[in-house]
Amino acid sequence: MKIFRNKFNSKYTNRSILVIGNFDGLHKGHVSILEESTKIAKKNNLKCGLLTFDPNPKEFFSKDKNFKIISNFEKEKVLKRMNLDYLIVLKFNKRLREQSADFFIKKTLKEKIKPSKIIVGKEFRFGKNRFGTPQLLQNYFETKIAYQKKISNRKISSTQIRKFIQSGKITRANRLLGRNWFVNGKVVSGNKMGRKLGFRTANIFIKKSIQPLKGVYATRLHLNAKSYPGISNFGVAPTVGKKKTAALETHLFRPIKNLYNKNIKIEFFGFLRKEKKFKTKKNLTDQIKKDITLAKRILKNVRN
Repeated sequence: MKIFRNKFNSKYTNRSILVIGNFDGLHKGHVSILEESTKIAKKNNLKCGLLTFDPNPKEFFSKDKNFKIISNFEKEKVLKRMNLDYLIVLKFNKRLREQSADFFIKKTLKEKIKPSKIIVGKEFRFGKNRFGTPQLLQNYFETKIAYQKKISNRKISSTQIRKFIQSGKITRANRLLGRNWFVNGKVVSGNKMGRKLGFRTANIFIKKSIQPLKGVYATRLHLNAKSYPGISNFGVAPTVGKKKTAALETHLFRPIKNLYNKNIKIEFFGFLRKEKKFKTKKNLTDQIKKDITLAKRILKNVRN
């Protein structure tokens, strides 16, 4: 998959099938649209590409630094596995926000991309004041309005997925995503309190990504194509010296050495309990042992 960041190559994209959308989270609904588009392209012996925006316009207007469900890097990895021929990422800024829908169609789509067919979702809007619609696109291009896959006859929503993650409903978020939600980060040095309690942890800060409900989760740590089961606490560790910034602390059932400064992925499987302040450190360690037992039970039933 070729990636064009604020660039175009009309020789490569000419007469291709172009999907346009934010595809925030790349959930099951988004995937269903992309899979249908690649099938149409293959049937007609055409290239298929996606035009998307970074930051997501909603992210741009909200100024929320913890908005993304999936990082740009991981999003591109998922897209590469979907047999897309190209990805165009346009920077969403004030200049693009002020462009009229007609100007965007004529100057970007017709002159710089030149697709033969465009595929968008029913609710797709673009251009200044969101005046651009699928119906407007139909005046210029052969345009197909794609309908997302539904679950239990309900539309899959990135907003709903965010709410699920923020309220600890990880299994429900995972069901809508079609994969397990995860975060990435570089392991940093902590206050060593986990080690003193008998539970060493690998600590990362969740940056530029939505943050889960403070609490304990059944997780897996991924490093160098290997995965390791464990439990993770996201929060400020109020029992053993409250932190200024919430961190994700992961204890592995079988410890690994030399994790500091390594880039790791933490995959979430289930929510165990909310973070709380215990009266004593013994109360805390007793609870951690219970958490580990429950997490092992959850992870035992997980397909690799």
